[in-house]
Amino acid sequence: MTVNAPAPALSGTMDVDEFMALLETRPNGERWDLIEGVAVMMAPPSIAHQRIAHNLCNLLISAFAALGLDLFAYIGIGVRTPAVRNFQPEPDVVVLPGVAGYDLYSELFQLVAEILSPSNTRGEIDLKLRRYREAPDNLYAVVIEPREFLVEIYAKSRNWKPVVLRQPDDTIEMPEFGLRCRVGDLYRGTPLDQKRN
Repeated sequence: MTVNAPAPALSGTMDVDEFMALLETRPNGERWDLIEGVAVMMAPPSIAHQRIAHNLCNLLISAFAALGLDLFAYIGIGVRTPAVRNFQPEPDVVVLPGVAGYDLYSELFQLVAEILSPSNTRGEIDLKLRRYREAPDNLYAVVIEPREFLVEIYAKSRNWKPVVLRQPDDTIEMPEFGLRCRVGDLYRGTPLDQKRN
């Protein structure tokens, strides 16, 4: 799969203002993404899904601190791509610079990570990846499969060509963030944690 290939079209007409109004009518705890003008309800994340998100955040935050970078990794922050009015997903992990503000979304993200769940379709992920790479400040898009060792890393520095890692000892490197870890580190505390098996 390549993010440079055309993604299948969704034919929605909803814009971000209509989407935000929709969210105000929905019960707390629901998670929705706006993808190409279509409001898509996401399945609740499993505990393993959440653990992977926290593991990635902790690894990134430690790397930022070691380099003295003014960055922070957040869970469940909405993102937008500048000048795109029909896209506002809530990736599982988002890296933002500077002081945390009061906004509900950011256009200044430098990394987004999607941890797959049963509600994700490959078409939706491909559409998100296309939009993520269009964001001017973004350096990385990461897709993680929680039920097997599978991490796809798309880097701006590699012209968004994916690196697919399938072994727990494969190395994840993000030099801009000072991150170097093993794939298995993302899966600590999950059924795939080799130290527990």
